Amino acid sequence: MFRTIEWLDDTSQVRLVNQTKLPLTLEHIVTNSHERIAKSIKIMEIRGAPAIGAAAGMGMALAAIESKARTMGDLLEYLENAANTLNTRPTAVNLTWATTRMLEVAKSVTGSIDDVIQRLIDEAKEIAEEDVRMCRSMGENALEFIKPGYTIQTICNAGSLATVHLGTVGAVVRIAHEKYNGDIKVYSAETRPRQQGARLTVFEFIEDDIDTTLITDGMIGTVFREGRVDCCVVGADRILRTGHIINKIGTYTMAITANYHNIPFYSVAPTSTIDMETNPKDVIIEERDPDEVRIINGEYVTVPDAKVYNPAFDMTPPELIDAIITDRGVVRNPTEEKMRKLFPK
Repeated sequence: MFRTIEWLDDTSQVRLVNQTKLPLTLEHIVTNSHERIAKSIKIMEIRGAPAIGAAAGMGMALAAIESKARTMGDLLEYLENAANTLNTRPTAVNLTWATTRMLEVAKSVTGSIDDVIQRLIDEAKEIAEEDVRMCRSMGENALEFIKPGYTIQTICNAGSLATVHLGTVGAVVRIAHEKYNGDIKVYSAETRPRQQGARLTVFEFIEDDIDTTLITDGMIGTVFREGRVDCCVVGADRILRTGHIINKIGTYTMAITANYHNIPFYSVAPTSTIDMETNPKDVIIEERDPDEVRIINGEYVTVPDAKVYNPAFDMTPPELIDAIITDRGVVRNPTEEKMRKLFPK
């Protein structure tokens, strides 16, 4: 798969795939504006926790260039405002992780304004490269759970398009597909209301010649009862020290159903998604535009002013999770004690 987002050295611009146009059109957005990056994050032209973290890092680098600052005080003030602009979605921890990291780098560099700007550009590119390395490590760490001939149930999109390149769940599937000579299959839940499973996961796995079957969200129970899948592998937008995972809406329902049918349930995410500070009750679950539910393909499918509840994410408790797979290692049957052992800071 192509890269979801990249820094263009020759023009000091950022190029990203407009995911709202997929799978029918492959369109790129090229910009030198951190505000345009913020808009892309907010309206989900780029989405997926690791991908928006990389986008935020590059947005901060663009902001440094835009600032035209003459003093460090002016530059830091501009960057702090840019961070507030870029932090448009509250649930995925990677977003604020990236903007905070970039601010800390800016404060730590000694030298001229140009030195700081170059260091921020380098750091933004490193965030992206770290993501590629972490995804490969996650895929390799997951191999102990994925056997030849397995069919894997997914939800939403945690493939290449949710990261810089390889994917989190995408890495699990792709590395197993490579190792087992293609003897891996996928069932992809469509993932209402924005249908990231149908539009994005199916698109990219078929592009990579991976045997993929699309199902509606409501078919999951039947698919599990009929024994069509061997395990569930999902991503995460935030993983708490308690072992709770926050992921796309419908993940909790899938985990309950998998537990009932004795199907292993795994969550895969990079270190940047781990939140060792926030308590489960304090996690802000993003609620999105009601029209995402009311409208399909530009047409209302219900009463136009119907009341809608549209949380973008849900929370799955650790007792429903067989393992959390990260680039740093695996936490089986997660507890806070086990999480703190792997992630002491």
